[in-house]
Amino acid sequence: MTRFKIDDEVVVVGASGHVASWLYEDKRGVIQAVHEGQPYPNDVQLRNGGALCFTDDELMPATESNPGRRLINETKGLAIGIDPYKAQEVMKAAFAPSTPPEPPTSAVNHPPHYTSHPSGIECINITKHMNFPLGNAIKYLWRADLKGTPIEDLEKARVYIDIEIERRREAA
Repeated sequence: MTRFKIDDEVVVVGASGHVASWLYEDKRGVIQAVHEGQPYPNDVQLRNGGALCFTDDELMPATESNPGRRLINETKGLAIGIDPYKAQEVMKAAFAPSTPPEPPTSAVNHPPHYTSHPSGIECINITKHMNFPLGNAIKYLWRADLKGTPIEDLEKARVYIDIEIERRREAA
């Protein structure tokens, strides 16, 4: 007995070894007739014209339709060499609700000790508009309580402030 009945709305899904289902994959239609005991019992009138018979494995109820359903729920029919588990993860990510991914934090790109200011401003967005000694002084002041030892960072800031004071005295 087939799982579909006349007037059921269906979507064609690719089934391994069934060329027609691959050609008509993701096409929608309505069951027009059911021929019990036949190799392709479900006579489907396709929405965009044409009719074709399919097995139960080649169809799914339209209410369950989801572009990633085949890879999420099944792994048969994948090309040789494709890891079905990796394919499922890729499809799950592709069809997950779209929320901006969290940027990776690292010691090089956007480290927490330069991005944790309550204003949301990153240290480099300010210091890139300064000369080297002033930028470094601000950098060490910015992170004084966030990384390493605060006194050491304050001493480093003082060294760069002294360098800038001397540079300005020489220029005057």
